[in-house]
Amino acid sequence: MQVQSPFLAITRSLDGSVLESLVRAHQAMSIAEIARSTENSYAGVRSCVLRLSAQGTVHASPAGKLTLYSFNADHILAPAIREIVGARARLWERITTAITETFADQPIYAAVFGSAATGTMTDESDIDIYLERPAGADPDRFDVDADSLAWQVSRLTGNEVRPLIYGEEEVSGAMADQRVLADIARDGVTVAGDDAGFRRRLRRASRARSDHAAR
Repeated sequence: MQVQSPFLAITRSLDGSVLESLVRAHQAMSIAEIARSTENSYAGVRSCVLRLSAQGTVHASPAGKLTLYSFNADHILAPAIREIVGARARLWERITTAITETFADQPIYAAVFGSAATGTMTDESDIDIYLERPAGADPDRFDVDADSLAWQVSRLTGNEVRPLIYGEEEVSGAMADQRVLADIARDGVTVAGDDAGFRRRLRRASRARSDHAAR
């Protein structure tokens, strides 16, 4: 599943992109506006909205020389369509719940990172999840819980899921300057813990290393 484009999990047609654009717009749009929003051709969008209008999921309304199109929130399928459009946000919520219910020692911080977080997934993309193991936690048990989480998230999306585990002492020490941690601090989608606290600990550790090197 491409998390940023959930309709692709069920259809490769343009219909999903058009419906998602109209649901998110909360207003009527012209064919040209929909084409720009979905980055598709005018002709392709026109055929799509005519087909969706015939099925009733899209409402067409005259506006001078134009015809504007909007999502029909009263359609019997409207709730299901909104569920698909909102799948990304619900996935983060489900991961948060899974972490809470799975880990004997809760991660200090956890975040989805990489293409799933930045909205650049392809068909071959996996889902990367950063998990910070608290000091004093049993590493073996934490690894088992991380594998369980990966299996659960894979069941939710169909993607391979790759946990990346760092110990709390590593983040606050020698590993703080790792590029992947900077990427997580910048782009990661928080699913457990405090993102501001994570960034503070990285900065604090980086300053401590710089001060030590200057001596």
